[in-house]
Amino acid sequence: MNLDAAARRRYARQLLLGEIGEAGQVRLLEAGFRLGADGDADATAAAVEYLERAGCVADETGALLRVPNPSAVMRFAGSPALREPAAAIMGAFSAVEHLKEVLGIAAARELSSELTLSDEG
Repeated sequence: MNLDAAARRRYARQLLLGEIGEAGQVRLLEAGFRLGADGDADATAAAVEYLERAGCVADETGALLRVPNPSAVMRFAGSPALREPAAAIMGAFSAVEHLKEVLGIAAARELSSELTLSDEG
């Protein structure tokens, strides 16, 4: 697969990154992801948005997108008031780890369970 002019414009910033480049962008466009059943809905939505912007598409034959479940999101949030930002952070982290794996940069990792957000000033 070669990138056409429209794809080059759309993914221009990614093409500039040494970790991605044209070969990596082609891999991203060809790589699908499939959603697990137990991932937190908000974290999954954030991850899907990042992956789609990178050029990946939801595909039942793609690699499983590992998104934390709702209880992991609440543990990370530390309080109900921080649940939404916690889900966004964990979804973004999941997307980045998926992209690293697709690009062959590194194996996907999970966010440390020791980390939590805090609503204390």
